[in-house]
Amino acid sequence: MHINVIVRDASSHIQEVFRERQDEPWAGVDHGVVLLLKAGIKPEYNYGDFDSITEEEKEYIREHMDIDPVPKEKDDTDLALCLTDLVSKGYQSINIYGATGGRMDHALGNIHLLMHEQLKKTKIKIIDRQNVISLLHQGKHEVRRQEGMKYISFLPFNGETTLSLDGFLYDLDEQLIEFGTTLTISNEFTKNIGNVHTDNDILMIQSKD
Repeated sequence: MHINVIVRDASSHIQEVFRERQDEPWAGVDHGVVLLLKAGIKPEYNYGDFDSITEEEKEYIREHMDIDPVPKEKDDTDLALCLTDLVSKGYQSINIYGATGGRMDHALGNIHLLMHEQLKKTKIKIIDRQNVISLLHQGKHEVRRQEGMKYISFLPFNGETTLSLDGFLYDLDEQLIEFGTTLTISNEFTKNIGNVHTDNDILMIQSKD
């Protein structure tokens, strides 16, 4: 099962996504619920403490659906609560929008959720206007270029990762990648499909200028 999640982001990009995916299931996190309702999409689920919206926006939500805000003081972020619940409901593919703009601590925390023990086996993508971010598990992968994306980068989550690339502008043969390296930033596909082998989980980012 697949579902889309919106956290925040009122840009023209997300309005286009809403139009393209209006018939797919959606979940809203905090202000994302407002964005969905204004786009004419009623979310299947809503999550959050709703501390980032106004009283008028809360009333707008209540006119369309029931919400049950979680306490503001809690151990996990609203998005973490959302994703762990969706995975427990059986969703195996999740696209997340509006999770990288704004505060950097939130953006990095959201990206780190890809390594969450309860989430890392789920196919999760964090998508914004310029990037598609996902996790590649240890092993061999056939990677397809995302439409409209020019660059592909790989960032290790572990202290040392051995990476092999084939089908890219800069191929690698069992190259040791450590924290802090920029060797694997801004690579490019030579065709629409490339092959990746990694001995540790690694972050993959496809992007455009």
